[in-house]
Amino acid sequence: MKSIRILSVVAVIGSLVAAPLAGFAADPKKSDVKPYKLETCAVSDEKLGEMGKPFVFEHKGQEIKLCCKSCKKDFDKTPDKFLKKMAENEKKAAAKPAAPAKPVDPHAGHNH
Repeated sequence: MKSIRILSVVAVIGSLVAAPLAGFAADPKKSDVKPYKLETCAVSDEKLGEMGKPFVFEHKGQEIKLCCKSCKKDFDKTPDKFLKKMAENEKKAAAKPAAPAKPVDPHAGHNH
């Protein structure tokens, strides 16, 4: 009975020591991955999320988001073509002026 108690204590202490170290082992490359900035599929140009959760993966340090897993086959055939297309679309998106803010109606939400 005493040996079971000692083994339990050792197991608990071991897990308390190992738990914080697990965070260091968690994919250190994630911070080096360039985030995907577009709201459309890199292959089909469809709006992300319309067909469900986007298919996300990494290619040469770049996060890629596709509308579905089947677009990955097309991406894999000519990745450079789609990376170039993504860069062009990012430039276009950055060049677009932000939509003007709607004027606030000072009387909205209450009656006079």
